[in-house]
Amino acid sequence: MNMARMAFRNVWRYRRRSLITAIAIGLGVLFTIMIDAMLFGAERESAQNIRDYETGDVKVFAPGYFAERQFLPFEFFLETHDRSLLEEAFSQSSVDAAPRTIASAELYFSEDFFNVAGSATVKLHAIDPVKEAAVFRTPHAIESGRWLVPGDTGIVVGSWLAEDIAAKVGYTVSVELKGRGGFYQTFDAEIVGIALTDNPYVNRSAVYMDLSYADELLALDGAVTEYAVVFRGGGKPAERKAQLAAEIAEAFPREASGSAGLARSAAPEIYSWEEVESDAVLLTKTKSGGSKVYLFFMFIIAAVGISNTMLMAVMERKNEIGMLRSLGYGKASIRWLFLVEGFAIGLIGTAAGTALGSIVVAFMVQYGLDFSFMLREMDAGYRITGVMRSAWHPEGMITAIVGALAISSVVAWFPSGRILKSEVADILRS
Repeated sequence: MNMARMAFRNVWRYRRRSLITAIAIGLGVLFTIMIDAMLFGAERESAQNIRDYETGDVKVFAPGYFAERQFLPFEFFLETHDRSLLEEAFSQSSVDAAPRTIASAELYFSEDFFNVAGSATVKLHAIDPVKEAAVFRTPHAIESGRWLVPGDTGIVVGSWLAEDIAAKVGYTVSVELKGRGGFYQTFDAEIVGIALTDNPYVNRSAVYMDLSYADELLALDGAVTEYAVVFRGGGKPAERKAQLAAEIAEAFPREASGSAGLARSAAPEIYSWEEVESDAVLLTKTKSGGSKVYLFFMFIIAAVGISNTMLMAVMERKNEIGMLRSLGYGKASIRWLFLVEGFAIGLIGTAAGTALGSIVVAFMVQYGLDFSFMLREMDAGYRITGVMRSAWHPEGMITAIVGALAISSVVAWFPSGRILKSEVADILRS
């Protein structure tokens, strides 16, 4: 207890050195908490925007589609009979489901409406306007014009796409894509709405049209490529997905299969949003992981600085150490003195860094930072368009606090051991 009291007194006896060390620790904690919260917020918001604008909670595909989904294949379909069975299964669950047909298309614009003629590759979404609004936020993010209505012959385009081609509501463009069976279909469509969303992929390349009109043009015969589904109510997503998968499998009849007896017909496949967008999720985690490695090295650099400061403190106090040794204090007691002193300095720096970090995080949660000037022109991997907001991440804060306290304590332990190896007479003589 006497050594602990002495350690705390030493913190105030060497105010300047203690202040410098505490500031180094506080800055390390501040930047760690700030950047960790920003990365956590960006990752969480990106995941939310994927669900709100691209996938829903889960997607249901025809067998074989999922493996080729990156290429937007136009050969795997949920037929009319499959759709009726699926919608029957959906009606038994607390879900909202939106049928969709997605394909790659080429958008052509001429000098009749535009300053310069040209083309752009887009991702065409043939959707049910009413059901789409129950699953996704895009219908509620119309910047100008209007959303689609059933039987509409117009299209809605993303805001960045409209800006890139200088399109306005009322302009007419030509859309070319493959229909079912491989034939090419080209049709003119009026832009009836422009959507400004929180998802850069939607803003940059998405085009929406009415599903019934697409069915007529592309000879779909009532088929779609997927259903996007969101769960109503609570429950764990993994459990809800497993339950829905079981209900879908149950909805599809059994068929005779030769000597093998009864076997299920090929039921649609269901995948979570993480599985559908696995590349985006992996990229986000990789970016966050890389940034956290940077934080780790920054923390190591701070630890080296703290260690050097403590080493100077020990070297300057050799006479004090020699005097304590001559008074009968053991090596362990003297090391304990410096360890408690390092912990006390770390506690002061950590408290200050945590307080300042919390203020910064609170500001970033409420207001964020506008990175639209960067994200508009580049793909950062995150599904965010401009304002990057932080999110409270208690685990990250606790890790920073515990790490700072541990480092400030441990780095005080080793320098003292170097001098304690010497004899008392040598310490006092030096």
